[in-house]
Amino acid sequence: MKIYLSEKIDESSIEKINAIVLSGSDLNPPHIGLIILGRYFSCSVSSVITDVPFLRIFKNLKRRNHKIIFAEINISFSVERIKGLFLNHGVLNNEKTCLLPVKKSIESSLNLKFNSEFIFELLPLIEKLNLIEKYSHFGLDSEISNNYFTLSEYKKLDILNRIKVLTISHVRQY
Repeated sequence: MKIYLSEKIDESSIEKINAIVLSGSDLNPPHIGLIILGRYFSCSVSSVITDVPFLRIFKNLKRRNHKIIFAEINISFSVERIKGLFLNHGVLNNEKTCLLPVKKSIESSLNLKFNSEFIFELLPLIEKLNLIEKYSHFGLDSEISNNYFTLSEYKKLDILNRIKVLTISHVRQY
């Protein structure tokens, strides 16, 4: 999927945006979270994050040299409903991926269903509804050509393998 990245993210705008966030060391596959007015929501192998200032997460991602894509969306959310969706989803495992609570949050807010299993399928569907205001980034300067970044396609097995590796490394930390 080709993404037109108009600019680097303006850090001062983060606390005002709603966005789908793709992050990771190589974005293949990316970790996917949601920002609602600067507050971050995400499910990972180790925790569920709800309503945490994204600037705090952003500092951590930058320190770890992660690449980040922000798909800024024009969608209104009920923070309490979204918090409940993420908490009900829980931590990731071989049945649960990080996309699902983000997708359910958008579907719930729009009262729509999207036939998509991957972020590279979901983003074009949201684009067709003219709900993506713009894409911005952090850390992708060397991978952008003529303002375009190509998000690699991957398979479900790639996601499950990443979850497995992250789960093992998380268990080893304790």
